[in-house]
Amino acid sequence: MDDTISGKVAVITGGGRGLGKAMALGLVSEGAKVAITASREGQELDQTAKECKKIGGEDCVLTIQADVSDYSKCKVAVEKVISQWGSINILINNAGRGMTYVDKDFVKNRPKLWDIQTESWKMIVDTNLNGIFNMSKLTIPIMIKEGWGRIINISTSLMTMQRKGYSPYGSTKWAVEGLTCILAQDLEETNITANILIPGGATDTAMIPGDVGDKSRTGADGNLFEPDIMVKPSQYLASELSDGKNGLRFVAKLWDNEISIDEAANNSSFDIKRNRTY
Repeated sequence: MDDTISGKVAVITGGGRGLGKAMALGLVSEGAKVAITASREGQELDQTAKECKKIGGEDCVLTIQADVSDYSKCKVAVEKVISQWGSINILINNAGRGMTYVDKDFVKNRPKLWDIQTESWKMIVDTNLNGIFNMSKLTIPIMIKEGWGRIINISTSLMTMQRKGYSPYGSTKWAVEGLTCILAQDLEETNITANILIPGGATDTAMIPGDVGDKSRTGADGNLFEPDIMVKPSQYLASELSDGKNGLRFVAKLWDNEISIDEAANNSSFDIKRNRTY
């Protein structure tokens, strides 16, 4: 990609598996130091850290147990990153809870809003929306002080937001779109940008019913993409190459590695306010 990622400090929430893991490995491969969080400690977080260290050495990764829905735990997580590396330049708000917390076979069953448990609704909203608020509120002042920064919010396709039976998940992602649009405007007088990145279709992660890696699974949008579809666009958004790109939705499946980076970025991005396609 380029050398402007090297030495920068990134925080990726939900970085132990799936899209978060793919993006963590991608940033480490470009020389970034990456803190990855998960709501609970486990083998996935440790395995991702191990793979990162093989690429970038012992000091390239920091693992933190932190539920992003809990502001106090987010605060502790940010303090740990600052203590370790002295700064935060990039925040990828990737942590999310999907429809499996409502119904293990939600694609088939399509649960009605009035049948959803209050606890499940609150869990999804607190993670997918309030988690972004918590982490952004804590990290943006650090970026402002540094004079440069990136907020990358992971969302989903418009059809998923509107799909019957997806009320808690779809609603939160609609809210993330609005939040990012407003935040991008709040940041206009700074050198910090806020953008959305989506795969552009269902990916082979735990968000989809069935076992991760089972190639016979199909997601709500058809055949599953691999998580590493997010690597190139997330590297771009985390770099200085994306200076001035603010308030946009980037669709990873439209990123073309066969053309120039600028062309790939332009062809795969849309104004949040106007995009009605992906």
